[in-house]
Amino acid sequence: MNKVMKKKTVIIALSIMLLTSVFSISVNAQSALTLENLERERAAMINTFTSDQISSSQQQMSMSTRYRRLTDIERMVLRDDRLLNNQSAIVQRAFKNYELTFLIHASAEKNILPMELWLSELNISSNSILSTKKGRR
Repeated sequence: MNKVMKKKTVIIALSIMLLTSVFSISVNAQSALTLENLERERAAMINTFTSDQISSSQQQMSMSTRYRRLTDIERMVLRDDRLLNNQSAIVQRAFKNYELTFLIHASAEKNILPMELWLSELNISSNSILSTKKGRR
């Protein structure tokens, strides 16, 4: 093989390696998207739960909608096979903290309300809430 052919072969091999690594990075980034959507939805639900800006009836309606949406997203994340091969910190942390990540499923397994599970996982009790004072830090 002459020098020109060797150079072309090396360039083609490097191009293939580059495309493979770019594709791999893209797949890993996309596989974490379902988990990021789950975290956003869970944060919105917790925000609704802790909000003092809406009435209790509005809060209850919003929470039931959020529960259904979060259940669907949790199922999508649990069925996402791309996450099995993803070693990113966000994925590892999510599955390490199953009860907090998959709040709706974990609460159904324990037969308690999702917010009750969330509070217990964070070691927040009624007494600790009642002993707090509202203010700025």
